[in-house]
Amino acid sequence: MSKTRTISIKDLTCNTYSVKDNSDRGCHTACKSEIKVGDKVVIDNYFTLVTE
Repeated sequence: MSKTRTISIKDLTCNTYSVKDNSDRGCHTACKSEIKVGDKVVIDNYFTLVTE
């Protein structure tokens, strides 16, 4: 059973995050200011959905 992981955009504390994409690697690095609601970022080795 998988647990849905979410984080509020205002709770992002780092300057850069790995954001899920369709590349061969599966993610790319983005600045906090580039992250938007609906993106999935890597936190503690899990993709976490960014909410409002």
